[in-house]
Amino acid sequence: MNRRQFLESSLAAGAALAAGPVLTRAAVDQHPVAVADPSWLSALGQNAQDDQDYYPEIDGDLPFDLSGTLYRNGPGLFERDGYRKQHLLDGDGLIQAFDIDAGRVRYRNHFVRTPKFIEEEQAGQFLHPTWPTLAPHWWQNLPGFPTRSQAGITPVVHHGKLFAFDEVGNPVELDPASLIDKGEHILVDNSPGGYKAHTKIDGRNGDWIVLGLTTGRKTTLEPLIFDRHGKLKSRAVYPAPRQTYIHDFFVTANHIIVNLHAITVSPFAMLAGLKSFTDSFEWDPGQGNLVMVIDKSGKAEPQLFEAPASFMWHSFNAYQQGNTIIADFIGYDEPDHFIGEEPVFKTIMNGREVAARNPGLFRRYEIDLASKRLREDVVSAGHYEFPMIHPGHASHEYRYAYACVGDVSKSFFHDGVIGIDVLSGRVDEYRFGAGTYVSEPVFAPRPGSTEEQSGWLLSIVLDQASGHSRLAVFDSQDIAAGPVALVKLNHATPLSFHGTWKAA
Repeated sequence: MNRRQFLESSLAAGAALAAGPVLTRAAVDQHPVAVADPSWLSALGQNAQDDQDYYPEIDGDLPFDLSGTLYRNGPGLFERDGYRKQHLLDGDGLIQAFDIDAGRVRYRNHFVRTPKFIEEEQAGQFLHPTWPTLAPHWWQNLPGFPTRSQAGITPVVHHGKLFAFDEVGNPVELDPASLIDKGEHILVDNSPGGYKAHTKIDGRNGDWIVLGLTTGRKTTLEPLIFDRHGKLKSRAVYPAPRQTYIHDFFVTANHIIVNLHAITVSPFAMLAGLKSFTDSFEWDPGQGNLVMVIDKSGKAEPQLFEAPASFMWHSFNAYQQGNTIIADFIGYDEPDHFIGEEPVFKTIMNGREVAARNPGLFRRYEIDLASKRLREDVVSAGHYEFPMIHPGHASHEYRYAYACVGDVSKSFFHDGVIGIDVLSGRVDEYRFGAGTYVSEPVFAPRPGSTEEQSGWLLSIVLDQASGHSRLAVFDSQDIAAGPVALVKLNHATPLSFHGTWKAA
């Protein structure tokens, strides 16, 4: 069947499923541009102005030995030609850079010029479907028009290179000094279908672990391990026992652990161009989670463990004690903020926030490899997200964990930063209060110190009162004292998912 025949047959099938004629743009545009909402939350989903470059004012005193660059990534372009993304997690990637040196800060940002971005910028409109949003025209959502990368989730610095990752496709490489785009980066020949947005860097040997994923009739996991210089050390392919959504994973010195959620994927409406990828998800707690433990050496077959249903966006860390793996993460009893009838991440794009019932709890898997048993415990029952640790302890034993904190009974979004002593249970917390949105606190280690709690936490805070964003700098040993410095941007930044620190 040639391309024209494929399109004709797909159009006919889709029209039949829709019980009507071929859909027009208006018919499939479920989320047209809403009337601008004056609340601070509306800034999270508004288009950013890119290629800004200036030195912001600073309240307080930046630590003199805090020197380097904070890179952040997240969606920054949500609307073209009157067509608006339907999901807060969806948008073309915006790299932000805070260059910190000698008590001064230079702020820069830049849209990642993916092939999708360049093509749509030239056309002046969205042309391609993305994982939470259909393309403007129904026929553009058929299987012959695959989801395209927006490079808008994580920034990764490794072996002197800066990468922007998405949930699909290859990462995009940028120059870490100038932010100039260098194009798609091919990690390996015969690449898997795509890579997960999150990667892991071993805090001791510098190994970089990237998780490839290929979907179709069967799903395969393809972990890649590169050494600190970017040379491929190992590559393997494992069939996944379940088709589900994966965002993050765990890594220890010896294992890769993948949490396979209790999510089912209904593909028929998606293949007919009537539903986005995420709108095809259904939460099915009855089947529970499956936790897949992969031996890095490849000498042993993967092991599967049953676990209670829990949705995980992000992991804190994982490490091994004898025959037991400790894997810490933030988990939700149900991801009602993400999928379902009216998830917060969709309603907020039309200027309203619905209630989310399920908080993000600090959870722990204890996986006994000898007895082949898994136990889940709750380490801390707050409402957390965007977990962080000292990067030097990644994949190894640790004590101090950091995250955003909030009160889910008031808002799903977070208004504070918290540090948790995992051994004693002691917490160290600062809340900015209502009308603020606090992003992931990135850990910047103190130069010359190997102590786990020695460093700073860097978090962007969107403030309702000023209508602008600020970079808050905390001493990681005394979060409750509040920021030691606030870098005052002259604009509001959209939602920024993740960041990474590169010391000077």
